[in-house]
Amino acid sequence: MNRIIIRILCTLLILSAILLLGTPVSAENRNETTYPPRGDTAVVGYYAGWASYQGFTPDKIPAHLLTQINYAFADIDPDKNTIFLPYQSQDQKNLSALRTLRKKHPHLKLLIAVGGWDYSVYFSDIASTAARRRAFAQNCVDFIVTHQLDGIDLDWEYPVSGGTEGTIHRPQDKQNFTLLLQEIRSALDRQGKKDGKTYYLTIAGGAGNSYLNQIEPKAVAGIVDHIFLMAYDLHGPWDTYADLNAPLYQPKESSPQYKASVSDSIKAYLNRGVPADKLVLGIPLYGYRYQGVKSQNQGLYSTFSSAASISYSTLEQTYLNNTAYQKRYHKDALVPYLYGNRTFISYEDAQSIAAKAELAQSLGLAGIGFWELSQDKNAVLIESACSTFQGDPFIDVKKSAWYYDAVQFVYEQQFMNGTSARIFSPNRPVDRGMLAAILYRAENSPAAGKAPFPDVSRSSYYHDAVTWAAGEAIMTGYDNGRFGPEDPITREQLATVLHRYARWKGYHTSNQDTLNQYSDRAQISLYAREAMAWAVAEGLLNGRTANRLSPGETASRAECAEILMRLLQ
Repeated sequence: MNRIIIRILCTLLILSAILLLGTPVSAENRNETTYPPRGDTAVVGYYAGWASYQGFTPDKIPAHLLTQINYAFADIDPDKNTIFLPYQSQDQKNLSALRTLRKKHPHLKLLIAVGGWDYSVYFSDIASTAARRRAFAQNCVDFIVTHQLDGIDLDWEYPVSGGTEGTIHRPQDKQNFTLLLQEIRSALDRQGKKDGKTYYLTIAGGAGNSYLNQIEPKAVAGIVDHIFLMAYDLHGPWDTYADLNAPLYQPKESSPQYKASVSDSIKAYLNRGVPADKLVLGIPLYGYRYQGVKSQNQGLYSTFSSAASISYSTLEQTYLNNTAYQKRYHKDALVPYLYGNRTFISYEDAQSIAAKAELAQSLGLAGIGFWELSQDKNAVLIESACSTFQGDPFIDVKKSAWYYDAVQFVYEQQFMNGTSARIFSPNRPVDRGMLAAILYRAENSPAAGKAPFPDVSRSSYYHDAVTWAAGEAIMTGYDNGRFGPEDPITREQLATVLHRYARWKGYHTSNQDTLNQYSDRAQISLYAREAMAWAVAEGLLNGRTANRLSPGETASRAECAEILMRLLQ
């Protein structure tokens, strides 16, 4: 898909989550196949055949987050008007693995992607006459039936002009592209009636008016199920100056070269009559690394000596935690970049990906998609985009997390907010002021007087909450008369406060566990023993390990959310 395909060796890292509460039953039983995106939302991922050579095999694809996988790429035989797999043995193996993946995730659609940057050379030939279009369309249908696929994705780069060296072009490509798609659509529909199923036809479209001028946008949109808008490679190594790969909006400062943006690309399609619900916003899981740049402006808009694409996975491993590289975030373009060692790197992170998904959602687009899945092997960017497009409030709370349901609960009930607009900070410790505020909100913020503590400012967000909690004897101050609102809460303190809160609510609190299964039970403070025994007996609190309760360790925001949900439900 992107102009310079770098096939980097990579292996999938499987990260094991460290559960702060112990694994809740709800997390153990959560079936990831229950999360296909809602409604008619499309979440498309391109899987490149060469990724399997590099260790990212189809079983490692985060299929629970996707609705469609496009297998890239099939090539074109212009003499036979057919498509074929360029690496027959490995491609066959990959397609078999993808079909196995689909059995596990029945919502998933598998399409063969034809063309791409390397294999679009002969599109113009096979689209040039009615007979060739008809033969090609029938062969495409035969191919997907033989390989038990759900459709075809046409990635012609590009009609009329452009593409890799040697690509054949004709002025008539503009009209012939529409005719080719119509022929394929008709052939798919005929086969669908015969098989009693729906076959899908999609295309990948270039960003901007230059591409749209080479096709018939409105007519094309009326034929295909959706257009995957390749809203990336807006700048790259073919330019004279180092620039941003996929800026969401145009930078406001002056630039020595042309400006473009993801937002502009979407608007160009909409302005040409393409319905929003036919557009899938394509998002890059890679960036560009420019070397030999100047230090001025941290390398942005500098000349460079060499440049190449770089996957997000490589950035994670090599650059993001390297202090030699400074991270910047462009306030207009809403994308990050790195600078260091005379190197400028334009890339995406969870925040910029979320911003792109949020724009797609706000414009009513059909969905989002990614090039290319192996470049984000831990699904960091994919998770962020899907979470945002589906309307999840926090980009750092994954659907696979044991505390996901609890965070959703406390947020929807307005008991807990994020630490910023899109960040929940699940592993951050809960402090005393924060806990008071959470319980206060759970009680619909009743009237409160003045806090009796000198370290609780009237202007603080927790002032009324602390006043109320102290007045109801749910939380108390220290012997020195202070409250310590910013002091972190330990697990035994959290249990004690919630035990008092439960009593205040009139809940049954006499149930007690012996705690004999925990080797560190003697470490529980005397004041907290009854509360800890109650919390464990009621299933509110589990051990950090099978035999350690860790009473003196700090409680996290995720733990607090989970316990509060269990208590109130």
